[in-house]
Amino acid sequence: MSQKKFKKFSASARLAVVCALSLSLSSCGGLWDWMWTRDYGAPLETNDLIVDDQNTSDDINTLFENAVTYRGAGSTHTGTDIYYLGEKGSPNEHRIIVIDAGHQTQGSSELEPNGPDSIELKAEVTWGAKGVYTGQAEYDLNLRVALLLRDELIKRGYSVVMIRETNNVHISNMERAQIANKYQADAYVRIHANSWTDEEMHGAMTICQSEQNPYPDCAAHYDQSALLSLCILDEFCARTGITKLNMREMDNMTGTNWSRVPTTIVEMGFLSNTMDDKLMATDFFRLEAAIGIANGLDLYFESTYVQVFDEFGNEPQETEEVADTDEQEEDAAENVLADPDEAEAPEAENFPSNEMKENQATQEITEPTDTAAPVENIVAPDTDADLLE
Repeated sequence: MSQKKFKKFSASARLAVVCALSLSLSSCGGLWDWMWTRDYGAPLETNDLIVDDQNTSDDINTLFENAVTYRGAGSTHTGTDIYYLGEKGSPNEHRIIVIDAGHQTQGSSELEPNGPDSIELKAEVTWGAKGVYTGQAEYDLNLRVALLLRDELIKRGYSVVMIRETNNVHISNMERAQIANKYQADAYVRIHANSWTDEEMHGAMTICQSEQNPYPDCAAHYDQSALLSLCILDEFCARTGITKLNMREMDNMTGTNWSRVPTTIVEMGFLSNTMDDKLMATDFFRLEAAIGIANGLDLYFESTYVQVFDEFGNEPQETEEVADTDEQEEDAAENVLADPDEAEAPEAENFPSNEMKENQATQEITEPTDTAAPVENIVAPDTDADLLE
């Protein structure tokens, strides 16, 4: 075959290949979309990476490469450990918020250590509570608010890690904390709803470890966790209008004890109380809850140290802390109440009217038909016994 014929044949063959490829990709949006799509047609995958029992962490620089594409409000991925990189150039870009929607469809009675090197064992994860009036499952309520919080934080430029975005997962409380540790999270927010045998108990509270927590890596972040808890509780209650209880300190929560980053549990309200249950079933409350938590995170970062990364995501450097005035310290101390019955409500202007609250609570409820298993060992919020985790 002559050189001239070979060139002609090669050009024709190349054209045929391109045409065939264009036709084969037309059902996926065409050649142009295929060439320019970010993931090149591959399905998005989550990391599903759990660090080992020694709490070793992946190199933080490599984690930035594992981000998935954010596909808009309400979108979800299967699996666990779902990382969204913050908006480039945003002051929040390198602030990583790990969000844990507490519980899951099926609880697990398998045991795990209550903390690093602990001989005390607890169930890996429970089913959670169930609405006394609506029948809504806590694991589903938690997830709905967590997804709204994710969307709100992404709008504000934060990097976000979701422990889960669907209910059908299996991940223990210890493993959830280890994901937060892996990302060296700037804040680890655990979203829950409360329950108690006294149906009159109502309102929101936050929980963190005590300064005397027996696990050194957890205790080291007490000051930050307490501030985070106070900031979120104030803003959450101000936004939703729900009764504000106190910030609690507890050292028997597995997901907190394994944490080596600033951590808080947000107990949004009592599913065992009819009014709280009805309110938490409304779209209004869930959206306001997400905005309130996001506002609390903004306030937290305005109130404490700032971590600064260079454009390559290198190790953070601490800047000078913002010192609290005596007046600020007194205000913070007043918010940590010893008895929930003595809790102070937010200022009147932050509350919806009684008529508005009743309207919110009676809003049409559209919930899945599946419900959680019956709750056992429900405890009062002013004891040191285990809450459902």
